[in-house]
Amino acid sequence: MKVLGLEGTAHTVSAGIVDENSILSNVSSTYIPASGGIHPREAAVHHADKIIPVIKEAFEQCNATPDEISLVAFSMGPGLGPCLRVVATAARAFSIKYSIPVIGVNHPLGHVEIGRKLSGARDPVMLYISGGNTQVIAHKNGSYRVLGETMDIGLGNMLDKFARDLGIPFPGGPVIEKLASRGDKLLELPYSVKGMDTSFSGIYTAARNLIGKESSENICYSVQETTFAMLVEVLERALYYTNKEEILLAGGVARNDRLRDMVYQMALSSGYRAYLTDKKYCMDNGAMIAQAGMLMYLSGQRQDIMDTRVNQRFRIDEVSVPWIKSEGTQINTGRGAEASITDAEFYGRKAIKKTRMEKIYRNAELDRRIRNERIRNEFNLLFKLKENGINVPVIYDFDKYDYSITMEKIGGITLNKLISENNLQLDKIRSLGALLAHMHNKSLSHGDLNPNNIMVWKNQIYLIDPSMGTVNCSVEDIADDIFLLTESFKSLFSQFSQSLEETLNESYSEVSNNYIEIAGVLDEIRQRRRYV
Repeated sequence: MKVLGLEGTAHTVSAGIVDENSILSNVSSTYIPASGGIHPREAAVHHADKIIPVIKEAFEQCNATPDEISLVAFSMGPGLGPCLRVVATAARAFSIKYSIPVIGVNHPLGHVEIGRKLSGARDPVMLYISGGNTQVIAHKNGSYRVLGETMDIGLGNMLDKFARDLGIPFPGGPVIEKLASRGDKLLELPYSVKGMDTSFSGIYTAARNLIGKESSENICYSVQETTFAMLVEVLERALYYTNKEEILLAGGVARNDRLRDMVYQMALSSGYRAYLTDKKYCMDNGAMIAQAGMLMYLSGQRQDIMDTRVNQRFRIDEVSVPWIKSEGTQINTGRGAEASITDAEFYGRKAIKKTRMEKIYRNAELDRRIRNERIRNEFNLLFKLKENGINVPVIYDFDKYDYSITMEKIGGITLNKLISENNLQLDKIRSLGALLAHMHNKSLSHGDLNPNNIMVWKNQIYLIDPSMGTVNCSVEDIADDIFLLTESFKSLFSQFSQSLEETLNESYSEVSNNYIEIAGVLDEIRQRRRYV
């Protein structure tokens, strides 16, 4: 089966032809603006001018003819509306002219599937970084789920904007990488991670303010070291939460050698397998759309011409992906994503010693800073939470020099394991909602609320690892807690996430002193995500 794939979500228009075994051809043309960022209508004009030549060249490259094609696939979204419409129109025209089926493909799905085809990865957690997207994606319950993503701009977009501030034309990422390779001074920039979500707008502003005060080499070095460390951290956390073993790296920013090295080092030190997609296919390309379209078609999915309207906000978690079999994964126990957990004893009491591990992929100075901040914050939050009647482990000892806390050993199991093994646990969710409202009423936030940081022991709910929480927190911090928890419900338990969220909200609102304002801020946070 030969499939023609057409891509055109942003700068690049591309045509690729694949069959079940290989990529037969791939031809692209990229719109480069004379100045500034991408202009959607100018890019669409470029795509309209180039799409026929790139299709012709794709056929010439593999010595094939249009009547050999069994299916035409195109990028349906997300992306720039004018560009999407050009490619969709071309795909429909090809379908009608040669009387073959047409199928619209989610753009990130194409990146995942071409990466799997080229690398041999079976069921990876993917770090997908491009101009418009920065997401951590994994398969669960029949679809790819977005486990974490940027809450403002994509990293590629941020790098291009910063490059323009330095006078570097599009594409700025490769030049920033060269400048960074000559830098050696780490400048302090915001490290913006909440759970598995990231934010880059604050880093962009801070880096821009350093222009003229520090060398471009050191600013670029610091931007790369900080943003890439954030992404590798959330990637490792996603691997821990899903208990998957494979990593796939994709998107235009994934061509950066420093990022690839950091991912490789993390995988090597933590026992994962890293599949770094061939740089040629990290960029947007027609072959990836053809590959994803072929898998959709072979799994029985069909679309009428009337179903192929483009969707600028098309999310990967809306697509059915039955060809991946990822059910039955085991839930991790006995270790954290960032810390080692060892049994200990404290004057005859059972205890655990939690030690923040050195992360060799991070800049050493940045690593010390993060470990020091997190271990101190966890100590303070555990003390405050216990003081205010929240179920948390009792602290026995704190050693700032080896980044460790010795604390009460909590028995029981994580909420993740409990729900995964026993389905709905609505009585526990009601207790959790009341506990969280009580915590928030005391102006304390957790900072990384998810089912792996919630324990059920002796029929009671306990919170663990509040290392990213806040004392005297804001309404935004509180709403972030609820957002992170409900999003993790959707990622991990999609089949009954609505019941979990409704039950949580019901019990939370009964105890909260400020539910209406919190709910309003929560809605604002949800609208900040990409493509909602």
